Amino acid sequence: MGEAVFLPLRKSENNCYRKLGVYLQQKGVRSHRREARHEAHKKKIMIGALVVVLVVLAGVLGYYFYHRHQVLKLLSAEGIYQGVTVDGISLEGMTKEEALATLEEKYVTEVNGQVLTFQFDEETKWEVPFTDLGAGYHLEEAVEQAYNTGREGTDKERFQVGAQLLKEGIDIPLEYSYDTEKMKAKLTEIAEEFDRHAVDSTVSRKNGKFVVTPEETGRIMDQEKTEANAAAVLDTRMSGTAKIEAEVEEPKITAEANSHVTDLIGSFKTTYTMSDKNRNTNLEVGCNYINGTVLAPGETFSANVELGPQTYEGGYKDAAVYNNGKVEKDVAGGVCQVTTTLYNAVIDAELEIVERHPHSMTVGYVPLGRDAAVAGNYKDLKFKNNTEYPVLIEAYASGGNLVMNIYGHEVHSSSHRVEYETVYEETIPKPAEVVTEDPDMPEGERKVTSTGKTGAKVSVYKIVYENGKQVSREWFSSSSYRATADQVTVGTKKAEEKKEETTADTASTEQPGFGIQ
Repeated sequence: MGEAVFLPLRKSENNCYRKLGVYLQQKGVRSHRREARHEAHKKKIMIGALVVVLVVLAGVLGYYFYHRHQVLKLLSAEGIYQGVTVDGISLEGMTKEEALATLEEKYVTEVNGQVLTFQFDEETKWEVPFTDLGAGYHLEEAVEQAYNTGREGTDKERFQVGAQLLKEGIDIPLEYSYDTEKMKAKLTEIAEEFDRHAVDSTVSRKNGKFVVTPEETGRIMDQEKTEANAAAVLDTRMSGTAKIEAEVEEPKITAEANSHVTDLIGSFKTTYTMSDKNRNTNLEVGCNYINGTVLAPGETFSANVELGPQTYEGGYKDAAVYNNGKVEKDVAGGVCQVTTTLYNAVIDAELEIVERHPHSMTVGYVPLGRDAAVAGNYKDLKFKNNTEYPVLIEAYASGGNLVMNIYGHEVHSSSHRVEYETVYEETIPKPAEVVTEDPDMPEGERKVTSTGKTGAKVSVYKIVYENGKQVSREWFSSSSYRATADQVTVGTKKAEEKKEETTADTASTEQPGFGIQ
């Protein structure tokens, strides 16, 4: 490789290079100055920003500590805190007692003058003060809540509430209500005066003529709907009227229906002796209870209900009854003859038998299978009015005759007739007599304390005649009667033997000076 050869510069070239160097040198100086100025400007901006941050931080910290101080000051106050209101009323600084008095001055007076009127029509209304219904504001609860605002919870929670009180305050709504129990009690009280049950038309026989009374429609308060109306008035917190809602109660029997009771559709008579006064009294009492009973169409008769209380208080006396195969005395004895006579009048009227029981033993005042016993709550005579019209029961006992007549509306022709026939299925002989020894009765004496009865099983058939001719014969009922033995008491007491006294023997045992004192 050859050596480098440096050629000498010409004068013009040398001047150019010199100018370029000067230019570059000046440009570098200017650039350095600009950079210096830029750095200084940046420092100023940073310092300004720092100052702003410090000022803001100082402001925030100042506000925080000031705000904290204010909240803590609020929470350290006595009485109800600043910013607490009840229904918009400020209670700041008040004790519970002062706050309650402030609220009572406004709200108790407001309630005390209000009256609720329960109204059905212009003539039927009751005015009741709000206070009688327990209507009012819950002032004590509101005061308690106001006092506890900011006092409950953790320190953090209390501080948050205090801050809210300072910022916007807290308003406690005032609750208002009435006492539902007092409302129900008042409605029940009013209903006792307001309610009017329907009255059925009645029909009776006087001097052989039917007398019909008019029916009356009833009204029964709908307490639930009426209370809703009252509550709406109470909610207005002003006096007002609540409509009494009621349901119409229709009578079961109308005068129009009773006007059709014109015919004797069933009748039966039994006889009794006049010697047993207590039993005769029971027959009369039982008939008096039943006499005049009217059954609406579809209604069921219960002898145990209609005969009244079968007690001494009910007017009944002690007389003979069947009890466990024996004849004993008990209250209302003989009343089964009343129900038996009624039963036969009912089947003569061809009403529907719902319940019927035979006696445990046979009776003598009706054919077997035609009796109807009642006892306690386990034997009853029930029948249903299966006609389209009311039926009237006429019952009386007098002069040895017990009569039951049933009046209604005859739907059969005059040629229609029914009979009931008893057929013996089995006769059950009396068992051997039951003998009881009596050591206090002289030996050889014998007394029948209870006469036994022959038992039987029978069936009753219903026979229907039209124009004197039998058109049907159907089984109607079956009955069983137990056989019972005679109860006999015999004496076992032996006669005493006479003893002779020996005077000599007696004298020999006596010594002078030792006689009976």
